[in-house]
Order: sequence, then structure tokens, then C-alpha cells
Amino acid sequence: AVPDRPSPRPGSGPAAWGERPDGPRVPMLWTDDLTIDRTGDVTPDGSVSLYGSYRCVPGESENVRASVLITLAQGQERHGLGGHNAVCDGQRHRWVIDGADVGRYGPGPADAEGTLLKFDDGDSVVPLPRTTVGVEREVRLVASRGTSSVPTAVDG
Repeated sequence: AVPDRPSPRPGSGPAAWGERPDGPRVPMLWTDDLTIDRTGDVTPDGSVSLYGSYRCVPGESENVRASVLITLAQGQERHGLGGHNAVCDGQRHRWVIDGADVGRYGPGPADAEGTLLKFDDGDSVVPLPRTTVGVEREVRLVASRGTSSVPTAVDG
């Protein structure tokens, strides 16, 4: 016993002294997550680029594939912009999805829907899709020059 320390209450353990207990640390539990940034880009031809981040946690299967899928609605326009292959390593990653030739979007507010879709080949011959995260967000499309798929020349 340490002579200058008062005795802790029974059952309080090393934490009562501000010490860390010995033994294995419990890992933090992460979950799949998906975000959509508040702003996206729109070009004069109506092409759009949206941005965000995701975290895909590995599943029980060793061969988990995943995709981020984005749908954008503005006025009468509502289209799937495409997907982004996701890495399921438990880390946060950025994504960008360019939608060219999918509709005529313009600067201003729009509604975006995002889905993190996992394809798990667990006990099945064919990988089965499973939605793990769905998110909806109002975004603001900001005018940008050029098209999203082809860089434009700058006059100089």
C-alpha cells in the first residue's frame, strides 16, 4: 500500500487513482456512414459534381464490395448520377460523383439522396446488395465553368 494515498472505495479499482487498468483495450465500434457536402458544382451544360465522405466497415465476409450511389432532384429533373466504388476498411474516405448527360440542372437548391450499398457474398453464389446507410440532404449547386467530364481551355 502507498502510505500517502487514502484507500479507495471498495470496487473502485485503478480508475479511482487515475490509473489505466492493465489488460486488452476494447476497440471503438465504428459503423457505416455516409455524408453529402452542402454544395456541389453545376456547369453551363447542366452537368453536376457532388462530393461527400463515407466509412464502410468490413463485414464478416472477406470479399465485401460496396458502392456510394447518388440521386439528385431539382425541379422536374431527378436522376441517378452514378456511383463510386467504396473501400471497406473502416476508415473515412472522400468521394466525388460527376453526372454528365443526365439532365439539365442549374445553380440553386437541389435535393440529394445517397446510399451506401454493400455487396456481400457470404453464403450466396451471387453477391447480394444490402443498403447499409441512406441519407437525404438539401444541397446548393454552384455555377462552375466548363463541363464536369472534359477540362476546358482557359483563354489567356
